Amino acid sequence: MAKIWAIIRQDLRVFLRVRSNLISLLITPAVMTIIVALVNAGTFNGSPVYRLDVIDQDGSAASVQFLAAIRASNPELVLCPMDNTAKDICDLGKAGTFTENQALDRVANSTSRGLLEIPHGYGTSLAALEDVTVTFRSSSNFGVSQAAQQAIQAALAQVNAAAVASQIGLSAINSLQGQILPADQAQQVGGALYQQALTMENLQTVRVDYALSGTPGGGTISGQLQRGLGQSVPGMGMMFVLMNIFSGIAGLIVERQQWTLQRLAVMPVSRSILLTGKILARFCLGLLQFLVVFIVGAAFKMNFGKDPLALLLLVIVSCLAITALAFAVGSGMKNAAQASMLGLLLTLVLASIGGAWWPMDISPKFLQIIGHVSPVAWAMDGFTALTYNGAILVDIWVPLAVLTGMTIVLFLIAIPRFKYQVD
Repeated sequence: MAKIWAIIRQDLRVFLRVRSNLISLLITPAVMTIIVALVNAGTFNGSPVYRLDVIDQDGSAASVQFLAAIRASNPELVLCPMDNTAKDICDLGKAGTFTENQALDRVANSTSRGLLEIPHGYGTSLAALEDVTVTFRSSSNFGVSQAAQQAIQAALAQVNAAAVASQIGLSAINSLQGQILPADQAQQVGGALYQQALTMENLQTVRVDYALSGTPGGGTISGQLQRGLGQSVPGMGMMFVLMNIFSGIAGLIVERQQWTLQRLAVMPVSRSILLTGKILARFCLGLLQFLVVFIVGAAFKMNFGKDPLALLLLVIVSCLAITALAFAVGSGMKNAAQASMLGLLLTLVLASIGGAWWPMDISPKFLQIIGHVSPVAWAMDGFTALTYNGAILVDIWVPLAVLTGMTIVLFLIAIPRFKYQVD
């Protein structure tokens, strides 16, 4: 282990000795994180609009009450078409409304974040204390689509709690009277109890103050910046992790060309220890990069979520996956210039289609599918769930599992191809 740490320290020392590497590790990511945060927050062109399309086939007081509960749960959501304005923030055009097929197309094209359908008889079923199902459709499991789903679930929790309270009240009345109320009278009393239960829920003293990221007005540059930091901090972290680890691979090729690597290979150090040290040195570069962008986020009081362990595990697995990708691709490179150019190309492509620059939800569906071929998109899915939606470890097991699988497969490809000698 001492030999491995010696290799790690030496490689990091060599990397940090180069001024351009220090700039790409410390200064550029910090500046880009703030700029991208401002752009994604809409600071320069207005606040972003998070639409939730609604088809209310019932049109009852109960459905209106349900939609009001969704708005209260997440004020960031714009319910379309009912919340549309003269500026057409719902993007409905002259029609001013949409059919079910058009709404599904809007979801598929990420014009809206989801589609909520309230069926006929929703209000009647609630009044009769009968089961009723609402339908939510989205094109993504993470990001704002998940936030819309959580707002709907929060509103449904109020509805279901009121329904349970009314059933308990009816049972108590029947028990006290020693007989079951007639059906029409039971429906009337149940409806009154249901409305009373909803009223009492609205009087609750403890509420959740929803914010996409950070606490608005909490001494930061602006509330909009907080929104953007949730995207830019992990996004710029992933992009510069790619850039700097590939830069480390280029340095490894230079060592091979200068016969430094070969001299190390004939020393009393096994090749497995040498390779482990080289891999972990690049992995540590990734951790350092994330530390830099997280310090920037912390300086502006960014909300990193409620599960630090999940965030730490996601950072570790993401850095391992990027390191494995760099070794798998870089092992076949013959010179440092080739590795640097390919590393820059992959960084820009994977960052752009993987959601590091902007939320994946606004990209076309086919780009979302293509983007998830790389570790960047899966990592951003996990970061988005943690920083925007208050997810915990069990909620991000899919990104963690996929990133772990990618790491294993890529290292299995990279390690046998690693060369100590110049061709």
